[in-house]
Amino acid sequence: MAMAAGNGWRWWLSAGGAGLVVLPLGQGAPPAAVVAAICGLIVVSAWAWGTRSGRAVGVAVGVVFIAVLAAVFAVSQWPRSLIAAPWLDWFAMWLLVGVVCLAALVIDRSVHPFSSPYRAGWNLAAGKVRWAASVATLATVVLVCGCGLGVVGADGDGRLRFPARDDEVLPLPPSLRLVSVDTCADGGSSGNCTAEFVVTAADGADRATTVTRLVEHLHSRGWPLQPERGAYRGSRETGGILNWTEHHMWLYADVEPASAPQPAPPPDAVVIYIGNL
Repeated sequence: MAMAAGNGWRWWLSAGGAGLVVLPLGQGAPPAAVVAAICGLIVVSAWAWGTRSGRAVGVAVGVVFIAVLAAVFAVSQWPRSLIAAPWLDWFAMWLLVGVVCLAALVIDRSVHPFSSPYRAGWNLAAGKVRWAASVATLATVVLVCGCGLGVVGADGDGRLRFPARDDEVLPLPPSLRLVSVDTCADGGSSGNCTAEFVVTAADGADRATTVTRLVEHLHSRGWPLQPERGAYRGSRETGGILNWTEHHMWLYADVEPASAPQPAPPPDAVVIYIGNL
């Protein structure tokens, strides 16, 4: 019981790392929340159970790690008027924090060696096991996930891309109705995709009116669309920490050109295209 009580702060730090799950959950992203819970738990608990610095320093450094992870997520996912980056953006930075945690554990061991005359017997053995397990687990996760991210980053021409999301266009105002969505209707290599949103007027208005309503709505969503040779075109930069490729939007003011897919019925529907090349 005394040992469990003495390790209470370690359990609380570990719970704090796992508690980072609330950040993606606040965005309505359950899959990313699972990643955050696992990664946060591994990074923070590796320090909590591996350090030999004692409760005061252990808690202080652990809280700093939790705060840094939360700050990285905020910078990555709340970019003000820019398009939010995908979860790989903050996850890559969390792995970098994991590398810092590994370095901190190595430094901590050099400052507090296992041969300390004040530790012996069970405490010495338990400290060695905790440190070795923490370092091995964290190093494995950082290495495996880092290699995976390296493969993704090296794909094709090396530029980072992600397909358009529904929230770049939706929700539509009551005067417009969504017919269909395909976030990767046309794509090629290196992760490039062209999304298609087929929209029509909710009250049966003609195409010209639908285009006008769409352009006004998309302006309110942050898209700087400008008329250009029978179409409206504009680009938005992406936020995040890594260098993601910007997204380009266009829609045709008149009928769809012969080279473009025909919109689904009704015939006055307008197609919004978003590409990430």
